[in-house]
Amino acid sequence: MTSLQQRVDSGPASVEDGGVELPKARRRGLAVVVGSVLVMLAVGAWGLDRGSMWLDEAATWTVATRPVHQIRAVLDHIDVVHGFYYLAMHVWLSLGGGEVWMRVPSVLGMGVAAGATAALGVRLAGPRTGLLAGLLLAGWPLVSYYAQEGRSFALVTGAVLLGTWCLVQALTTQKRAWWWAYTGSVVVAALLHEFAVLAVVAHGVTMLLVRPGWRAWRAFVVAGLVCAVCVAPLAWTSQEQSGQVSYMTSPTWDTLVDLTEKFLSTSLWLSLVLLGLATVGTVAAVRGARRQGGVGLAAVALPLLLVPVALLLGASLVHPLFQVRYVLFSVVGLPLLTARGVEALAGAAGRATGRAVVGSVVAAVLVLGVSVAQLPALRHERTTDSRSQDFAGAAAVVKAGARPGDGVVFLPLTYRLGAMAYTDAYAGLDDLALKKSAVQAANLRGTSHTPDQIRKELGTKDRVWVVGTKNLRVRSTDKVGAAEMAVLHEQFTEERLFPAPGVAVRSLEVHLFVRKGAR
Repeated sequence: MTSLQQRVDSGPASVEDGGVELPKARRRGLAVVVGSVLVMLAVGAWGLDRGSMWLDEAATWTVATRPVHQIRAVLDHIDVVHGFYYLAMHVWLSLGGGEVWMRVPSVLGMGVAAGATAALGVRLAGPRTGLLAGLLLAGWPLVSYYAQEGRSFALVTGAVLLGTWCLVQALTTQKRAWWWAYTGSVVVAALLHEFAVLAVVAHGVTMLLVRPGWRAWRAFVVAGLVCAVCVAPLAWTSQEQSGQVSYMTSPTWDTLVDLTEKFLSTSLWLSLVLLGLATVGTVAAVRGARRQGGVGLAAVALPLLLVPVALLLGASLVHPLFQVRYVLFSVVGLPLLTARGVEALAGAAGRATGRAVVGSVVAAVLVLGVSVAQLPALRHERTTDSRSQDFAGAAAVVKAGARPGDGVVFLPLTYRLGAMAYTDAYAGLDDLALKKSAVQAANLRGTSHTPDQIRKELGTKDRVWVVGTKNLRVRSTDKVGAAEMAVLHEQFTEERLFPAPGVAVRSLEVHLFVRKGAR
């Protein structure tokens, strides 16, 4: 049997068959990687200031801007799974301010992901596939969405893809330094979010498909053990805080539909096109791996795409945990396989006509067509309507109409994060339910008075602002919210001020309640 190293030394057919000298091939590959990074950074920077934070970003802002000892106090109670990210963002936000600056690390993280994706394409299928993969990734709506999100998931994706690249390099060069780099990458990814360990499992499947020697297996197992040891305390503590995800439900058919729409497209025809190209790419990659040997594109992309998603869905049948963002890094398998599919069709067109330029035109048309079809989704992501809450819009309405001494209540209490993110708008208002601030309580939303005390507080006000969910719905378990709304509906008149009449409501409204008979 031919050894892995012997098979790998031959390199991708698209490079060797073209007779390209190694230094020139390396320069071309580097240009592809750098170009992909720059395109991703440009896409990420486009519309980065969409005008408002939403709930999750407000959580990042309000925790990361606290002193380190206060961040540690929060992590003792909640959100330990995001602790490493919060501490890193604390350092980042000390260098600059504002919500746009808060999102820049996510743009950079996806830039790393794009570069690693392009590098994987170049290494495993040739420069054109690498370029196509990098460009497709940059315009993939789900990737673009999280590139502009002030949360950890883009950074996790960047670290996972960097680790995947290091794994391929370790297998193909057999240099120990790449194993150290791989270990560091997956540890960082798992510290940013513990479910990144699912990528290590996917890498294990890649190892099974590639069938390297025992030395590679030993290095991989050591890397996995180091990752497990580093993440174990985080996983143990986060399990004790599992009440935070008690709202999640077991996966259903709707979960699979949502997953498909987010990974591919909400457009059925575009989803079918992308799925068709990815299928062609998978077949081409498998055939290429059988012909050439070595580490194949399918052996890397398919496990990364399927294994983490399948494992988390399966686990969620027992203990609901599934969220698409937790396996965001898996989506990168699709641009890789889609790019290989485009390359296969372009190559076939070039061979059929005897003109390489025809293949290049086919590739350009396919990628341009996909990009144009995805453009409306990218534009929508750069508006406040793309997120569940427009806290800045709500704050502007409150600031414009508030009077000194007005009261304010939040339904649910987590919407208090909007006031903590845009403090100027709520200055001078009395938070009628607030007993302890979020800093004093070492959590995200503070603690509340008893329903009886809240009724008394409401009795002292003639005007009360309510920042709440659509139609000011109150959960059956929310005794505080029920007490507030009972008094408000009984003793006050109501007017919805945000969004403006005729504007569709997502999940955030602002109502002004004025005591009957008061002005």
